[in-house]
Amino acid sequence: MDTQKLDIHLITKVVRGDRASQFQLFELTKGMLYSTCYRIINDEDEANDALQDAYVEIFQQIHKLKNQEALISWMKTITIRKAILQSKRKIHFEPIEELASNHTDNFDAWFDAEMLDQAVGSLPNGARAVFLLISVEGYSHREASQLLGISESTSKSQLNYAKTLLKRRITKLLQA
Repeated sequence: MDTQKLDIHLITKVVRGDRASQFQLFELTKGMLYSTCYRIINDEDEANDALQDAYVEIFQQIHKLKNQEALISWMKTITIRKAILQSKRKIHFEPIEELASNHTDNFDAWFDAEMLDQAVGSLPNGARAVFLLISVEGYSHREASQLLGISESTSKSQLNYAKTLLKRRITKLLQA
């Protein structure tokens, strides 16, 4: 996203309901917000539905935005909530299997973004949602647990589970 094009004048016009400015904001942010939706939902059609719902709420509620400098964070929060809501029926927190931690503790290998995306996408839905909220989006365990409707301890254990599975899956992909 080109943050230079997202200036205070554009935001002011968007808040006032200027359709051309709303479209410009949409064009500047759609890739970033779609990526956020897709990573959580892991389904293109459902990610598009969640993104559409997010933009509807964004444009309906933007007049309530108190701090215009926080626009992107505010938009991401709405988008994440819509993605979680869209995927609620798919996010299940599976019992965590006991994973032997043999060589995965000293994980030090080179891998590319495509490999990481593939490994993250293969995580169980609940573990993937927690991993993305905390490790990618920067939410705290308390915030992630509230968004997902789980306890903080479940959030912590699912994050640990996700990291362990990622190490295993990336190691397996590197050996293939």
